[in-house]
Amino acid sequence: MRAVRELAALGQPAATVLQTALRDEIPRIRRLAATSLGKIADPKTAQPLIPVLGDPDVEVRRAAAWALRRIGVEAVEQLISALHNRDAHTRAMAALVLGEIGNKWAFDPLVYVLGDQEEIVREQAAIALGKLGHPYAAEHLIEALADIDNEVRAAISRALLEIGEPAFEALERALEAPEWVRRASVVSALIHFNHPRALQALIRAMKDPHKAVRRAAAESLSDLRAPAAFPVLVEGLKDPAHEVRSVVALALGRLNDPAAVPLLVERTRDRNPDVREYAASALGELRHPDAIQPLVFLLKDYSADVRAQAAFSLGAIGDARAVPGLLPVLYDQDDQVRAYAVAALGDIGDPSAAGGLIELLGLMDESLAGLAFSALTRIGPAAAPALKASAFHDNPNVRSRSAEILALIRKTRKGTGPLPTLGEALKMLKN
Repeated sequence: MRAVRELAALGQPAATVLQTALRDEIPRIRRLAATSLGKIADPKTAQPLIPVLGDPDVEVRRAAAWALRRIGVEAVEQLISALHNRDAHTRAMAALVLGEIGNKWAFDPLVYVLGDQEEIVREQAAIALGKLGHPYAAEHLIEALADIDNEVRAAISRALLEIGEPAFEALERALEAPEWVRRASVVSALIHFNHPRALQALIRAMKDPHKAVRRAAAESLSDLRAPAAFPVLVEGLKDPAHEVRSVVALALGRLNDPAAVPLLVERTRDRNPDVREYAASALGELRHPDAIQPLVFLLKDYSADVRAQAAFSLGAIGDARAVPGLLPVLYDQDDQVRAYAVAALGDIGDPSAAGGLIELLGLMDESLAGLAFSALTRIGPAAAPALKASAFHDNPNVRSRSAEILALIRKTRKGTGPLPTLGEALKMLKN
């Protein structure tokens, strides 16, 4: 380490000797050697630094990348050659550095590796093309938007943002592409642009002939939460594809417009269970009292997912009128539905649910019993009469857990601490 530091202090005359330290068995030595060569920035050291881009140690790779970036334009030729290296890390890091150097000669090679077999290489190539900022890069990036990897698609979207207006115009043109996969990818990318025409482009995409494009448009409008999208979303509730109706229902819930309530209530009777589930979720977000009875009705749906979502949404609304409908669900055949019903009763906090929750304290299933424990503590002092009555219960678990809850309630009433969270309640139960 001392030798490397002293050689680095000598500057350019020591560059050739420092290259030997790039092959040292100790990662710290290799990292320091690469950093030192970066400080010297001798173009002759670019070629020896290239293999270090694929070093097994990530810090060494970063040091080599930094050094090559310091060398700059003089290293571009070697970096372009490294895009064809057999090692994926070397190719990825070479793409990264080329983007940071920003030389125009890197454009075509970077476009080529957008089709690399490794995700990490395609991701770094997209980021690099965004940093180059070349308007013609937009067309190539849009073609790559159909990539199977989420991280790569996200990198492409960020790159298009960096290119700016030319990229947005290219995306608008691509909405007319003959391939539905490309149109769907473009619609998903539009949401990242804070552009005045983006909303109108997404609204137009809701009329696309392919359901995947319409679904992607509905997802983007859901994220955008723009009131101006309300009319087209209302129309989308009648879409022939249930995949589209589902996402549209969720998007309407996120708009926070009470006018959507009766429309979503109608979708709770949709023939497809996914649509009913998403409609129930949207009604929970709107928290409107008119949704209570339709959601209670869904507690008897044949789909467990729909029943669970209805229970969750009733808990979000928090109205005591839902309690009579939720109590029978405590004995649902599906464990997830029962858990959501318990949580909902705890969120509502009405004492009329205490008796049903106390019965669950005797279960051997500690997860569900723990949820009931937490729900009763949230109901608080209003649950005390029912908890005291359980002192004579046949099940010893009910008696002991009821006593614990009473102790917690008394402790809270004395101002010695807040009610426990579900996690704390489960920990107490375990102890």
